[in-house]
Amino acid sequence: MTRTVKYLAVILIVAFTTSVSIAQDIQREEVVFKSGDNVLNGTLVLPNGQENVPVIVFMGGIYEWGDFHPQRASFIEENLERVFPKIGIAVFYYDPRGVGESDGRWGRTTLNDFADDAVAAIDFLSMRKEVDPSRIGIVGHGEDAWVAQIVGATASDKVKFTASLAGPTFDPTRQLVNEYHSEYVCEGEDEDVAYEKAIQKAQSHQNWVSMIAITKKWRHMKMKLGFEPAEYLTQIDIPALFIFAENDGQVYPEWAIDELNTVFSNSLPSNFTVYEIPNANHFFHVVPPCFTYDEEINIRKNYSFRFRELFTKWVISNI
Repeated sequence: MTRTVKYLAVILIVAFTTSVSIAQDIQREEVVFKSGDNVLNGTLVLPNGQENVPVIVFMGGIYEWGDFHPQRASFIEENLERVFPKIGIAVFYYDPRGVGESDGRWGRTTLNDFADDAVAAIDFLSMRKEVDPSRIGIVGHGEDAWVAQIVGATASDKVKFTASLAGPTFDPTRQLVNEYHSEYVCEGEDEDVAYEKAIQKAQSHQNWVSMIAITKKWRHMKMKLGFEPAEYLTQIDIPALFIFAENDGQVYPEWAIDELNTVFSNSLPSNFTVYEIPNANHFFHVVPPCFTYDEEINIRKNYSFRFRELFTKWVISNI
C-alpha cells in the first residue's frame, strides 16, 4: 500500500469514526402530534440515552407563501442540532400547519392559530419522559418570532423563555414597508425616495389584499393585517431574547429596536435581552448588504460565530 493510499485510508477511518460518534451522541425521532383537527409532523433530537432534559422548540425558515426556505435545514443543523444536544439540551422543530407533511391550510392560518400549534407542540413534549416539562423554551425566526412572542405572552406557564431571531417587533404593515424599502435601496434608490415609494407600495398591496386575496401569499398577508405585536410584547414576563442582524433587509435592527423603545418608553424590561449581530443577514450568514442567495458570486456563506455564541450562552443561562 502506497503512502498516499495509507493516508487516504486513515482520513476515511477518522471521518467514519467521527460520524459514528456524533450519531451515537444524539437520538433523532420523527413524530406526529395533534393541534385541534390537524396532525402536524415534527422532529425531536435528543441527547442519546438521557431523560428529563430541557428542550428548545424552533419555528422558522418559511417563505411568505408557505414553503420551506432553502436555508432552513442548514440553519437548524448548524445552529441547533450541532450545538445543543451535545450539551444536554434537546431540539424540536416541526412542519407548520399546511407545510410539508403537516395537515391544514397555511394560507388561511392566523398568527394566533400558529401560536396554538406551538402550544400543542409544547403539550406533546411535556408528556415525553425524555423531556423536563418545566424547561421548555420557544424560539421563532423571522415572521415566526411573532408567534414566539404570542406564546411567551399567553403561555408563560408552559415555557421557560421566548426568543426572537431576526424577527419583527413592529406590525405587518411596517414589515412590508421594511422589505420594500430594502429592495428599492438595493436597486440604487435614495433612502428617502425609497421610503416614500415603499409606503405607497405597501398601502397599495394591502388594499388589493383586502379586496381580492387570490393567492396563498396574499391570503396569508390578509390574515396578518391588524396584528399588533405590542399587545403581546407588553405581557411577556419571562426571559425574552431579541437578536437582530446588521445586514437584514427584511427586519432592520434600527427599526425593530426603535419599536421596542417606543413600546417601553421608560426602559426595556429587565427580562428582555437585545443583541445586534454585525455583518450578518436574515439567516445570520456573514454576507454584505443586499446579498441574495440566488446570486452567483464567490462568497462562502458562514454562519456568524458571534450569533451562535450569544444565542447559545443565553439559552444555557435561561433554560
